Amino acid sequence: MRVAQPRRFGDWGVSAACRAKLSPLADFATAPLALTGRATTATYFWSGTTHLDGPPDRQGDAAIYVAFGRATGWMKFPPTFTPQLLDVHGAQRSAPKTGDPALFPHGRGPQGDVIRITNYVRLVRTE
Repeated sequence: MRVAQPRRFGDWGVSAACRAKLSPLADFATAPLALTGRATTATYFWSGTTHLDGPPDRQGDAAIYVAFGRATGWMKFPPTFTPQLLDVHGAQRSAPKTGDPALFPHGRGPQGDVIRITNYVRLVRTE
């Protein structure tokens, strides 16, 4: 794993999952799906927000991430209900912090969100 070495400032951190912090980070020039509807490759970035809901033995196991670009999921439609990989919805989602993405071959949640686990981190100044 490569770790960024921010220079000149000591107040770097991972952004909370809130619109005011994350929206300015989105570079729509490199994620045209948000503006044009055209599918592109997505890069997923972890936020600093942990989910504390769920069963007691799994609280804190998931965190929020933001997809810049295409956000895919496995949807099932009648009559066959065969999973189809589609661009399914908005860019803010949650996923397990650790584990094997192969354990989620058709994603997770109602839209079958693709699970990568090995997302990137985008540092922001925390001042």
